[in-house]
Amino acid sequence: MQTLDWIIIALFVVILIGISVFTNRMTKSVAGFLSSERVAGRYLLTIAQSMAFVSAIGAVGGFEATYRNGIGGNWWGMLLMPVGIVLALSGWVTYRYRETRVLTMAQFLEVRYSRNFRVMAGVTAFISGILNCAVFPMVTTRFVIYFLGLPLEFNFLGLELSTYHTLMFVLVAAGVTLAIAGGQITIMVTDFFQGIIASAATLAILWFVMYKFGWNTIMDTLMASETVDVATTPDLLPTLERKQGVSMMNPFRQEGLPDFGVPYFVMMAILFVAKTGIWQGGAGYMTAARTPHEAKMGNILSSWRWLMIGLGSMAVSIASYTLVWNAQYAAEQEIIQASVNMISDPYLQSQMFVPIVIGNMLPAGLMGLFAIYMIGASVSTDDSAYHSWGSIFIQDIIMPFRKKPFTKEQHLKYLRFSIVGLGIFAYLFSSIWTMKDFIFMWFEITGAIYIGGASCAVIGGLYWSRSTTQGAWAGMITGSTLAVSSIVARQIWPEMKFPGTDTVINGIHLSIFAVAASYTIFIIVSLLTSEGRFNMDQLLHRGKYSIGDDHKKPTGQQSWILRKIGITHEFSFFDKVIYFSMIIWTGGWSIAFVSGTAYNLTHDVSSETWKNWWVVILGIQGVVAVITAIWYSLGGLRDVIRLIRDVKKADVNEVDDGVVHGHHSAADEKAGIPLDS
Repeated sequence: MQTLDWIIIALFVVILIGISVFTNRMTKSVAGFLSSERVAGRYLLTIAQSMAFVSAIGAVGGFEATYRNGIGGNWWGMLLMPVGIVLALSGWVTYRYRETRVLTMAQFLEVRYSRNFRVMAGVTAFISGILNCAVFPMVTTRFVIYFLGLPLEFNFLGLELSTYHTLMFVLVAAGVTLAIAGGQITIMVTDFFQGIIASAATLAILWFVMYKFGWNTIMDTLMASETVDVATTPDLLPTLERKQGVSMMNPFRQEGLPDFGVPYFVMMAILFVAKTGIWQGGAGYMTAARTPHEAKMGNILSSWRWLMIGLGSMAVSIASYTLVWNAQYAAEQEIIQASVNMISDPYLQSQMFVPIVIGNMLPAGLMGLFAIYMIGASVSTDDSAYHSWGSIFIQDIIMPFRKKPFTKEQHLKYLRFSIVGLGIFAYLFSSIWTMKDFIFMWFEITGAIYIGGASCAVIGGLYWSRSTTQGAWAGMITGSTLAVSSIVARQIWPEMKFPGTDTVINGIHLSIFAVAASYTIFIIVSLLTSEGRFNMDQLLHRGKYSIGDDHKKPTGQQSWILRKIGITHEFSFFDKVIYFSMIIWTGGWSIAFVSGTAYNLTHDVSSETWKNWWVVILGIQGVVAVITAIWYSLGGLRDVIRLIRDVKKADVNEVDDGVVHGHHSAADEKAGIPLDS
């Protein structure tokens, strides 16, 4: 780290503090604290929400996976691209959830089902969430230490202090401070600022990687993985045992090649549909959109936003692989090996290997820029997680038991206390707990506690008028129990097979079983206990139940063809351009994937051909990533200005605080709409 890098980090901190102070004064209500008064625009949502979910821990996990497996996985990632785009274009879950005007998912579950079910879902989500996010500080702090090359201890006023615990306290405190300052308003504005930094850092890294290594050097190094004698040339990462002949570039010469066929595609598609919009790690973003249509458009635009983030992560990982495996960089390899050998824990070695390599690769200036990108990713994810799970604790576990509602001041105070408490828990958990598994496996285990059972209740509640409280209880208990049990079973019996076959039961099979069982039980019990249809128009505030400007009134006759493909009267001309552009983009890559896969399965395609093909794939994606980065940044800046203006003039609705009466929110009563229950 040079002086320039420290100046960049210092400026970053000063700007974050300034935004926090400015937005703190803007929060006037519970709805403002939890959902930014529901006035966020699509570009602000797209950029800020991406930072809420990119996370430093997720980036480290991505580095770890790409360094181990190469870029071939990007090809197989196209398999589900059509499913993801169809869900985005249709507004799956996102659109209807925003229509409900709730502040948390469990509030929706009370409106749709019952108060007891809200509490149960809230408790399950809270436990799942706090365990999931409690390891964030652990991995992020270690990343910063090993990336910046900080000493493990330092002297302060004659005391020897642990860098790990001190730095972790600073990072947790930063996330908590931003979350309690102005709630979702502060979070969105700071996350947008950090999203702009992420775009700048990604573009700078893409340029640097091409400048330092060059395309041919990178691809030749990846291609050489097929001929490396792994017995005599082990990886610098001691725990990584590479397989002979496995390619880091050619997706058809990789270990664990997907069983590409109709069953595999169908199972993955089902899981994608079942899990979309269920996780509550960024709950504030799911309710913050100006209108349901704006939430839908933000989801559509996010596909290109994640393209840029993915390219940046991949560039860092393959550059690290090149530095480690290309003989031109023997001097750097010795330094890296020495740093890795100083870490005794094998899991920590695996997680910190790429950050160590990056720290020995980037020049001054870019080192500081990448540091604030990763620190920003950490803080953005932390503040969103602390805000979400802290809010869920108050809204869905404490508040339903109170006979006397909170005053606005009490409500905001206890929300902030809850967030602080969550930060303390995360700090203590990361200080004591030791990760004994890969990062993504921890996410899978903790996420299954809630997602495994909540999916049927949420999706059924939003889309099926016959779903009942009894069905929701049965489906959630079944799904969560099976999801967690299946993960534990895989750890105990990793080679478990289907009876009478040699087919190993993998995670996809078990997840499908849990989803299928939960939905089956949910549907059967709902049909057996249904006493009529639920008023979905009231739930979704449609027709006579509409509130404010959530739904744009039709001004003319809409073509039935456009309606059939999901384009409603809410779409402007430019919205339609975006919509059809996304269809063309997805359709083009899907055709390329299907035809390319079919050709590779029937012909012997050389890795030299794949080297040239990657030029086309990554070249097109790189150009689109640059264009959308500029476009989204300008649109997001406009949305931030509008957010500040609209929040200042917003009418405060003090009963819009998550309280539910019967099957409607208390805020609906003040809105003066007719209510049936």
